Amino acid sequence: MFTLGVSGLIAAYILTAVLLLSINLYSNWSWKVKAGTIIITSLFYIITYISYPELLGWPTPDNPPERSRLIATHVEQPDKITGAEGSIYIWITRIDNLASSNPPRAFRLEYSNDLHEKIVNVNSKLDKNIAQLVEFEDHDNVIDELRDAPRSGQKSVNIKFYDLPDPMFPDK
Repeated sequence: MFTLGVSGLIAAYILTAVLLLSINLYSNWSWKVKAGTIIITSLFYIITYISYPELLGWPTPDNPPERSRLIATHVEQPDKITGAEGSIYIWITRIDNLASSNPPRAFRLEYSNDLHEKIVNVNSKLDKNIAQLVEFEDHDNVIDELRDAPRSGQKSVNIKFYDLPDPMFPDK
């Protein structure tokens, strides 16, 4: 399938802007209609700019699935000098059963020392090619609880990691 990606989207909006400009310059429409079309088109530019990163694969702040397979992790520790808050990124694949294969998705979690320690331990297992199962307890409220947590203390995500069993291949 032929896709243009970001360059195609930019080209489409430039073409739309040029058409809008030519219509506004050479039409006999009232200035209210012309101003309305410019405002509506500008709003679409802004809406697209805000919503497009979700389509590019940036980590989502949404609640992760209850059970999934861990693909990779990345930890950004808080920086006291710049005041930047830390984040923990995980790439997981939702699993319905051990044979299912879904595309991976990136999730952003708030940084906590407890979660960082768990991530370090699970990364050592991933480095040894031991597949990991991720389970979120009370997963419907994971992100909501972190948003509501006071900044003075850290609230950790209730997450557990388990070793996935080796797949059983049938005898020939």
